[in-house]
Amino acid sequence: MASLLHVSFYILAVNKNVQALACASILAVSYSLSDLTTPANFESFDFVIYFLYDVVTLAAIVLAKYLLFRNAQKHSCYVYCCTGLAINAVLFLAMFIDSHLLGTKEPWALWYFYSSTVNIVDLIMVSVVILNRDFLGLQLMTRKLLNEKP
Repeated sequence: MASLLHVSFYILAVNKNVQALACASILAVSYSLSDLTTPANFESFDFVIYFLYDVVTLAAIVLAKYLLFRNAQKHSCYVYCCTGLAINAVLFLAMFIDSHLLGTKEPWALWYFYSSTVNIVDLIMVSVVILNRDFLGLQLMTRKLLNEKP
């Protein structure tokens, strides 16, 4: 929905933020493909598939930034999508290791942390893609850590 919103904003000349449009479109394609390719009977091995989707999506967003928007200022959507996808990828990998490799069958703290954090991170990413606002101060923190100009 966020990508459709940005397409309509772009067409109607309400907002010509192509970087946000690219992030939203890449996320939409990735999430659509992952929904279509993941089987209905969820297995522990599916965590590695989600991990790979997030890594490929992160790589696509970074590649798009450096190929299409190399000299442009980093928008909030770019920073939040990269951070969110990295957090989700780490959590998917941790769940794969715990459930598939270690064979854990009973829920414990990691499982509860994973289920709530992945949903919260996804909600924050979609919200930032729609609003394109740095409402958690993440972009400000990365600028200060990397000594970048606003």
